[in-house]
Amino acid sequence: MNLQAAFLLYLQENLRTPLLTMIFKFMTSLGNTGFIWIFTSFFLLFKKKTRSIGICALVSILLSFLFTSLILKNIFQEARPFVSYPKIIPLDSHVSSTSFAFPSGHTSDAFAAALLFYKHFPRPWSILSLTAAFLIAFSRLYLGVHYPMDILVGAAAGALSAFLAPRILRRLWKTH
Repeated sequence: MNLQAAFLLYLQENLRTPLLTMIFKFMTSLGNTGFIWIFTSFFLLFKKKTRSIGICALVSILLSFLFTSLILKNIFQEARPFVSYPKIIPLDSHVSSTSFAFPSGHTSDAFAAALLFYKHFPRPWSILSLTAAFLIAFSRLYLGVHYPMDILVGAAAGALSAFLAPRILRRLWKTH
């Protein structure tokens, strides 16, 4: 057993409780298909003051999806932890044993939007968005559906997306 799987088993055996399971299942559900981030970004489109950050966040989430779900997952094709190590019991019934784990799309989408929100919104909203991203990322470990490296690379892909989105949009706006 590798160190990452041992860490997930440690979480499973020492941290799981009914209350935490309920909380982390909820956090994961917020991140399903980037729901909370896409919803928030669309909501921002309605006000002129926040429209540009809403557009930027949507582009960032799209980049995140391209990097993680369309490119990296298909290159690496890493099995879920519970497939490779049957002692790990997954708590997310929406995750297929045939879907790929590396990197975490939930985490990537969360950081793609949350880092932009953190940069552009005042407190407490900036802190709330970053906290939600961290909780969604940790929920994937807690639920036994991702390895720690999946989460770290997912966060890095999200950060890269958040970095690139405003630059891409600036170039597009300059040329039009």
